Amino acid sequence: MPTPFELAAAMSSAAVDTVYGESFTFIAMKVGDDVDSPRIEDTTRPQFTAVGAYIGSAKAVLPHARGSIPDDNARRVVASEPYVSVDNGNMLWVVTIGDRATRLKTGETFEVSRSIFDGVKRTRIHLTARKR
Repeated sequence: MPTPFELAAAMSSAAVDTVYGESFTFIAMKVGDDVDSPRIEDTTRPQFTAVGAYIGSAKAVLPHARGSIPDDNARRVVASEPYVSVDNGNMLWVVTIGDRATRLKTGETFEVSRSIFDGVKRTRIHLTARKR
């Protein structure tokens, strides 16, 4: 019998997907025969589409420097990275570093930089924008 916390997590997970959810396609990638070559698609893990809550990166800010001139600015800082939070029941396999995720709403393609299981119901998948 599930605990009250597991029941609450299941209900809140469904609510998050209903309110903030959008579709992502996940493609498994693996290292090819040559480790210096680009990653290739892993055909042993079929691609799947899952609904997840996307959180984009925050805008860059220019904090004030500690110099003598009050208008000096320090280096540009971005304090966050984009990620998608996916219900574990929607995933066919565990998403790992190097896999690809495509945001269907905009067509953006990302590479997974890490994935963190929250211990209850969802996995937070951190994304890195692909340049090519």
